[in-house]
Amino acid sequence: MRWLVVRSAAVLALSALAGSLVVFLLLRLLGGDVATVILGRSATTQSLADLRTELGLNRPWVVQYVDWLGDLLRGNLGQSYAAGYNISDEIRSRMGLTLSLALVSMAVSVVVSVAAGSYSALHARKLRSGAVDLLTQLGLAVPTFWAGLVFVSVFSVRLGWFPAGGYVPWSQDPLQAARCLVLLVASLSLFVSAVLTRYVKSAMLDVLGEPYILTAMAKGRTLSGAALVHGVRNASVSIVTVGTLMLGGLLAGTVVVENVFDLPGLGSLLVSAIDGREALVVQSVAFVILFMILTLNFLMDISYGVLDPRIRDAERRVASVD
Repeated sequence: MRWLVVRSAAVLALSALAGSLVVFLLLRLLGGDVATVILGRSATTQSLADLRTELGLNRPWVVQYVDWLGDLLRGNLGQSYAAGYNISDEIRSRMGLTLSLALVSMAVSVVVSVAAGSYSALHARKLRSGAVDLLTQLGLAVPTFWAGLVFVSVFSVRLGWFPAGGYVPWSQDPLQAARCLVLLVASLSLFVSAVLTRYVKSAMLDVLGEPYILTAMAKGRTLSGAALVHGVRNASVSIVTVGTLMLGGLLAGTVVVENVFDLPGLGSLLVSAIDGREALVVQSVAFVILFMILTLNFLMDISYGVLDPRIRDAERRVASVD
């Protein structure tokens, strides 16, 4: 297990380093001239050169990247060129909303998919299983942003059950914060639930005929009980794999949903920075989202060892050979 943690941490560090370089280079290639963005196209050549010198933009890209990387490690990402806010403080203030939105959506998706996928597998070849399959097809076909607009139109505008936008911090009013997130979570978890339900059903169908399920039934458990106790656990590795990959997609999906619901998360900060051509803010937010996804993959690798003893044994054998 220790070797698994060390190896996964090394992969996380190297991936983050490579990702930071890619983000930095892409923004330098596509971001345009920051000095022109700040001073406008009517600025003189001398004023543009003076501003580039002041901001350090005339230095080699390698030096700029190393300085930015050092700032990242110190947690100081500098100031926004146009709006003037502290980038690190702005990201910290918005990260909680984006993370809570993605994690709550994933938790809801896992609960729904385990229940629906198990139910569909236990009633395979029956009409009720076909109904679950039909609902998953609808969940896969509906785009997240369109689902968000429909939910707002029905449950907020017509029925008035939930607010159409805005956000209240959990620390201020937990009940109102939950009401603000209901439509968002429903929009984000719709597609993820549909995908996970298919994987859960497939995994459950694979394990339902295994000897340990038959042994549990011989000891007096029902098929449903044996499937929930033993089947879900043995199918959990594939569920964790797909779920973690989908969680990365959820974090990226919040960029769209936060703007549909006008929420102050990392997604809306990224879009506003792109609109304002704030290259430093864009590359900082993009790297933070990338690092969050890499961290989730790291946790997924660790969870493999926790869930499946065979993986721990394989890692132990590899470590002894090395």
